[in-house]
Parts: sequence; structure tokens; C-alpha cells
Amino acid sequence: MKKILIGLAVLSALSYGKEIVAEPIVIEEPVVVAPVVEEVIVEEVVVAPVVAPAVWNYYGRIGGDVWSKYSKFEGLNDKTYTIGYEAAVEITRNFTPNFELGLGTAYQVHSRNKTVDFNSADGVYEGSTKMAKYNSVPVYATGKYNFDSMNGFVPYLKANVGYSFNIKDGHINSNDADGTSFSTRATVDNGLYYAAGAGVEYNNIVMDVMYQVNQAKASLSNLDNTLTQKSKLDYSRVTLSLGYKF
Repeated sequence: MKKILIGLAVLSALSYGKEIVAEPIVIEEPVVVAPVVEEVIVEEVVVAPVVAPAVWNYYGRIGGDVWSKYSKFEGLNDKTYTIGYEAAVEITRNFTPNFELGLGTAYQVHSRNKTVDFNSADGVYEGSTKMAKYNSVPVYATGKYNFDSMNGFVPYLKANVGYSFNIKDGHINSNDADGTSFSTRATVDNGLYYAAGAGVEYNNIVMDVMYQVNQAKASLSNLDNTLTQKSKLDYSRVTLSLGYKF
């Protein structure tokens, strides 16, 4: 009986050992995943040059002369006694952000000469003479340089140069001490026009002060067209104007 039990024990041990040996050992190895490389296609973008559109400016102005005088004409007064005034329109184009160049025209009503009184050596009144008045329509090129804005105010410099068509020729009227009146014909030629000044722009409102000159020559003749005198009769003044930029 003892031998039988020992035999069974040995068989059980052998059987258990076969099961241990028969069971496989699995070793897990790390899985290496190859990186996925995506193909990036770079498209060439051609940028067309940007051309800024031309900037056109339209101005309307009215102004009055705060000071004026005529060239010294022999026997006549170069001083004035009425206020000259004008209305002007201009169109300009921006060639740079600061510089404008364009054309303009105006209708200018000039001041009148003061009457000249003639007295004898002892102070006795002998008579008076008043020069004929003329107006002008200049056609001109205009340039404007704008400085940088200061709190919305844009200061600028401005200049005009062109040709002045002088109109409304008339007569020089004279009166003697005894009340006799007579006239001398006055014809005014056309001439150069130029101006220069400065101003300021704010919210499309422009205000400037300009020194302006209309050149002219006046020819005086008797009523029978006999030439008696020819001389310069330029009209110079300082004009203060107010306008709007459309």
C-alpha cells in the first residue's frame, strides 16, 4: 500500500511538471509605428502691384482785397478807395501725398483809384482827375504744397502764375474848377498774372491770404484817338479768401 501511494505521488508530480513546461512564455515587444510624412505643396502667389488712383481736387473760392494799389501813373493816384473782390474755381491733381498741381480761373473786380485833386501853387483848387477802372479774368496754373496735419488743420503754401485778360476799359474823367468836365480814353492791355501766399485747410474748408498782381499797360488818348500817354497800370493787392474743397 505504501508503494502504491508513493507511485501516485510521483505520477502527480510528473504530470504537474509537464503542464508547467508546456505553457509558453509570451514576451510583448513594443510596436514601432513609422511616421507619416505628408507632402506639402507650396503654391507661388503672384501679387499684382497696387496702383493708387489719381486724386482730383475741386475748389471754389471767394475773396476780398484787404490792401491794394496801382502802379504809379503820371498825374493819377496809385491809391484806392473801394474794396476789390473776386470769385475763383480751381481743379488740381495730387502728384504726391503733399503736392497738388492744376489749373484755375477767376473773375476779379478791382478797386477804384482815388481821385486826384489839382491845386495851384497858392493852394487854389484847379480841378480833379479819376482813372478809369478795369477788371481781370486770369487763367493760371496753380501749385499747392500741404504740410502734415496738426489736430485736423492742414497748413499749406500756394502759388499761381498765368495770363490776365483785362476788361472794362473806360475813360479818365476830369473836372476843372469852373465845373467843366472832359474825358480821356483809356485802353488797358492784357498782361501777366501771378500770386503767392499761404493758408490752412480744415474739414474741406480752406482759408488763405495771397499777394496778387495783375500786370497791365494803359494807353491814354483823346477822343479823336490821338495817343497822349502809355504807362504801366499794374494792380497789386493782398487778398483774403474763403473756399471749399469738393
